[in-house]
Amino acid sequence: MSGKQVDKYIEKTKNMSSKELEREILKLYPVYTKGKSTEKWKIRYCLDLRKHILNSNFKFTPAQVKQIEKVNQLLTDTTAKLLKKAEVLDRQMQAIKAAGDDFLEDYYIEAELTIEYLDEDSIWLLDEDENEGQSDYQAMVAVLSEMFTMPLRYFHFFDKGNEESTETDDKRYEDNMLKFDWDEEELGATVLKHIPYFCYASHLLFCDSTYSFSDIIRIKSFINEINVRWENRVKC
Repeated sequence: MSGKQVDKYIEKTKNMSSKELEREILKLYPVYTKGKSTEKWKIRYCLDLRKHILNSNFKFTPAQVKQIEKVNQLLTDTTAKLLKKAEVLDRQMQAIKAAGDDFLEDYYIEAELTIEYLDEDSIWLLDEDENEGQSDYQAMVAVLSEMFTMPLRYFHFFDKGNEESTETDDKRYEDNMLKFDWDEEELGATVLKHIPYFCYASHLLFCDSTYSFSDIIRIKSFINEINVRWENRVKC
């Protein structure tokens, strides 16, 4: 796509309402799912505009602020749970390797925290719509899920016996992101200042994704997933 085409599209969409942007997104999305990758940037651009509009008009009612606080605490707690379980599995794999298991030559542990999306019912339908009908949240949930596939937190471990490293276990299992309070950008709103700590997963979700405040407070669940891969090479 040429620069002129990009400029033309930006000009076309820059003054659209959130409802108009959603109609544009839902027109582009089926084309994108058929393999038209050129439509992806348009969808993301429209989602960014939609997020800006919804966040600008978001009403921080006590109930909505409480839900933001709840999501952040949930992500903080589940990140710690994910890392702890990955650590336990890593120590178990180390013990199995040290015991001389003749199948375990190497291993890889991959732990992820993601938003769980199943279908359009994967979001709450709240009694109070703080954006007064500016969005069809159920219609947008599939698109949002497709456009934001990165994990909110990710940890991985290898067989340290196969690595040239002097890193201690304490360092190995340390979550460096805990050193910072991520109360910036969207999470820097004055009405949220009473919340003592925003975790890194909240930063990725509220600030780096195309999910608006309104989308996030309607998320029903997040999911932790850990995969452990055993490796055994058989040489000819």
